[in-house]
Amino acid sequence: MYIVPLTPMKPLEPMKPMAPMQFEESGSVHRGSRSNNSFRNVLDSAKNALQETQRASKYDAYQLAFGNVDNLGEVMINTLKAESMVQTTVQITSRVINAYKEIMNIQV
Repeated sequence: MYIVPLTPMKPLEPMKPMAPMQFEESGSVHRGSRSNNSFRNVLDSAKNALQETQRASKYDAYQLAFGNVDNLGEVMINTLKAESMVQTTVQITSRVINAYKEIMNIQV
C-alpha cells in the first residue's frame, strides 16, 4: 500500500474589500464606486428588471405554444431566470417584513 505524502498548503491571502454594486435602469449590476442611488431607486430598478424578465418569459411561452421557437434552450433559460427572480423577490419581501415586525416590537 502506498501513502501519498501531503504537500504543504499555501497560506491564505487576506480578503480584498468588495466594491459596492451599482444598478442601472436595465436591471444590470455594475461594480464600481459608491453611487447616490437611494433605496427606492434600487428597489424600482429591481422591480423593473423582474417585470421585464417575466414579460420575456411569457412571450417565449406564447411563441413556444404556437411553434415559433427554434431555440428551446433559450426559452428554458428565460423561464428559469424569471422563476428565480420571483423566488428571490418573495424571499426578500418576507425578510423585509420580518425585519419591520422586529423593529416594531422594540420597546423604546
